[in-house]
Amino acid sequence: MIRRPGYAMAMMLTACGGGAAVDPVRPVGSAAGAVRGFLEAVADSNLAKMASLWGTARGPASQTRQPPDYERRIAVMQAYLQHDDSRIAADTPSGEGNRHEIQVELRRQACTVTVPFVAIRATDGNWLVNQVDLTAAGNPSRPCQPGQRDSTTSQ
Repeated sequence: MIRRPGYAMAMMLTACGGGAAVDPVRPVGSAAGAVRGFLEAVADSNLAKMASLWGTARGPASQTRQPPDYERRIAVMQAYLQHDDSRIAADTPSGEGNRHEIQVELRRQACTVTVPFVAIRATDGNWLVNQVDLTAAGNPSRPCQPGQRDSTTSQ
């Protein structure tokens, strides 16, 4: 008997619900809405939704499959952007109105950091997260220590 590991894995995933249809991500009509949805997907560890809300003017990474390593990048963003709470501190249009710079405050434990995002309008009119400054989010392997200075406090 020839064993096919891929077939066995597919059967296991289907039995465990892996074959269930993924809820489609609704179109996002605002830059802030795209960032909020992206952060909700981060909190839910929903990498598929994150890939549907991150991309370029050509469309979401989940559809364009670009960049070629988009799945790895989504996983890295999910690790760096884990948070207890978040809020949009600023939403500033830039360029020709197809781009917004958004400042997001992420709270983790006792610290709050401000993370810059860029959202763009795709050719289909929907908004997508295009850039995230992960360096501003801090190292996920070094949690916030009590007494550590917040990036949101004035000096």
